[in-house]
Amino acid sequence: MKLLIVEGNNKETRILREASGIIPYHLLFEEMLNYLVPNAKTVSIFPADSTKELPSESQLKEYDGILWTGSSLSVLDDIPSVTRQLDFAETIFDSGIPMYGSCWGMQVATVVAGGKVDKSKNQLEIGISKPILLTDAGKNSPLFKDRSDNYHALCIHYDEVAKTPKNAIVMAYNEHSKVQAMTFNYNKGSFFGVQYHPEFNASIMALIISHLSKNLVDNGSFNSMDEARKYALGLTEQKKIPEEIINYKLHTQEIMAWLTML
Repeated sequence: MKLLIVEGNNKETRILREASGIIPYHLLFEEMLNYLVPNAKTVSIFPADSTKELPSESQLKEYDGILWTGSSLSVLDDIPSVTRQLDFAETIFDSGIPMYGSCWGMQVATVVAGGKVDKSKNQLEIGISKPILLTDAGKNSPLFKDRSDNYHALCIHYDEVAKTPKNAIVMAYNEHSKVQAMTFNYNKGSFFGVQYHPEFNASIMALIISHLSKNLVDNGSFNSMDEARKYALGLTEQKKIPEEIINYKLHTQEIMAWLTML
């Protein structure tokens, strides 16, 4: 199996986060795929940085599947780091190669396929998500065959899907966002994505919260730096964390199901 990983963050963000010990998202995906499908070959690309070395539509046909990471960017911003990714997503859909996306990846695919993304009226969802519920379609899908209803996941997002593409099937939702998982077809391609981050583990989430702690206090997500630090420490020490987050196999299960379907 040959898989292409699309890094959603630009170089500047990757460098800033690495200084705080946060592994770049494409490397998180490489580690996850090495765990889930050890014999798979992975290649990572960086459309937020440049279009120079992006594969063409015909070159994409060398891959069995494409996985799109999260990002600190917003599809609402008309800047090159965003528009380059939207254009490349269009190319992927034209190629017919199946695509998966976490958070940002789902938002990019949604916009390209004619849906809409907007700022959540519920502000930021971060850390451990509110309980996620499966729709009837989700309960009957092989993508969620081992998911129990009312599960939790690691997440961080301001934006959310406000309007799904025409033929989308919503698989999961929660109190914060009406679309926590969905599938749809567009042009020649198919897409499956989630609003949360199955590829994260609790330690990575803790590092992200620590890195963003001042901003998180300023925007009201936490009342103080001390509260943010305690929350991050609780994640690191895995205190009172649901089993489906502590157990990485459980946390990544929908991605494994998608890979199996390939």
